[in-house]
Amino acid sequence: MTETEFQIGRVVLAKAGREKGSAFLIIRRLDDEYVLIADGRSRTVSKPKKKKTKHLTPKPILIRELKSKLEAGELVLDADIRKTLESFGL
Repeated sequence: MTETEFQIGRVVLAKAGREKGSAFLIIRRLDDEYVLIADGRSRTVSKPKKKKTKHLTPKPILIRELKSKLEAGELVLDADIRKTLESFGL
């Protein structure tokens, strides 16, 4: 597993748990094994899901504008995440 597979702003699919098959955005890396994910609906930016990276499938989609906002500590709205995921049909 490489560092870029699970970087902030990467779209991932859950492959385990009750969210199996759902698309999420990585909003923070906790360590090499865990990330925080949000979809803007059931998992909001204020209450993200802590998930092991082995239970996620990274997609080749990297949302650069949200990545730069998250890394700069700027406010990212749940609506921004929802619209972005919907624009990719996820």
